[in-house]
Parts: sequence; C-alpha cells; structure tokens
Amino acid sequence: MIITNITSQKDPERVNIFIDNQFAFGLFYSTKEELGLKKGLEVDESLLESIRSRDELQSAKSKAYQYLSYRQRTQKELEDYLVKKEFSMNTVENVMELLKEAGYVDDLAFARTYVRDKTSYKNFGPYRIRNELAQKGISKESIDLALEEEYQEELQDLVDLVRSKYSSILHDRTEKRFRRIGGFLQRKGHSYDTIRRVLDRIDGKDD
Repeated sequence: MIITNITSQKDPERVNIFIDNQFAFGLFYSTKEELGLKKGLEVDESLLESIRSRDELQSAKSKAYQYLSYRQRTQKELEDYLVKKEFSMNTVENVMELLKEAGYVDDLAFARTYVRDKTSYKNFGPYRIRNELAQKGISKESIDLALEEEYQEELQDLVDLVRSKYSSILHDRTEKRFRRIGGFLQRKGHSYDTIRRVLDRIDGKDD
C-alpha cells in the first residue's frame, strides 16, 4: 500500500490521505507531520493503526480543549463528554493524563472555586454544595477539604435574602412562616441550626 496523494480539507488543520489512489481517511496536519507521511510512502497495517491511534488522540485533545474553553470542568465531566463523542477508553485515559499533567483538570481546584462561587452568588449551604459536587464526580476528600478551606457562612446575607423574598410573612410567628422560610433555606443546603439562627436574627434575638 502506498500513499498516492495528500490533499487539504476545508479545515486548515486537517488533510485527506489517499492510499492506492483511493481516499483512506482524514487526519490532522500535525499528525501527518509528526509521522512523516508523504506522497509515495509505503505503508502497512501496523503503520495505519499507529496513524489512526495518534489522530484519535489529537482529535480527542482538540475536543477536550474546546469543551474546557467554556468553563472549568471536573474529571468526570470531561471523561463523560469524550466517551459521548465515541472516543475509545484508551484514548480518553491518555487525554485525561495529559490534561491533568498540564494542570487543565484539577478536581480540588474545581471544588474550591465551586464552593466560593455558590456561597457568594447563590447563598448555597454546605449540604447542597456537597451533593452537587458529588454528582460531578468530586471525591469526598476533595469536597471536605474545599468546604473546610473555602466555605464561610454569611448569616446576615441569608437574613437579607429572606427579608427580601418573604417580607409579607416575616412577622407571622406561626408554623407557616417556619415551613416556607425553612423549606427555602433547606433547599439551598442549610442546616436546621442555620435556619433557626436566621429566624432568631429576624426576630431580634441573639444568635
């Protein structure tokens, strides 16, 4: 088998490879250069397998970088994305190793940022943050450390949020107030103790 032609694709990063005057496959220009592919080169099945393997790795890396360009991702999110794109598990594992070594995937750093953002902008409590990070594939150890380092309960922020959202029932001392406000804060991931402290502050009691 001989490479009889190499032509450019519309995508300037990719080329078409023709073997024995028939289209064989497309691949990244960088893969062609790396393997020294050129017109007239004789190829065998072993070389073709190496070409396909390296090109799949390059393609998976390109998809991964594109996916990471939108926001930070966890290892599980990125693995699931690449599997969905139908890359082999061997390729996915190799890409993940390269990205972790380069610092593009760091679950602990992701968890730390997540805790800060969800606390500051969403008023989430530790229970909801813990649950959402676990769903994203973050280990219990990383979640524990991130919460320990980054989580700070801002009681006054919660008081202000409740006053804004439930102004009409703030002075209703019945079970209705506790159910509505308590349910709201519980869904945000706050404990019973925090809910009670918020209501006590609203009522002018000491924390």
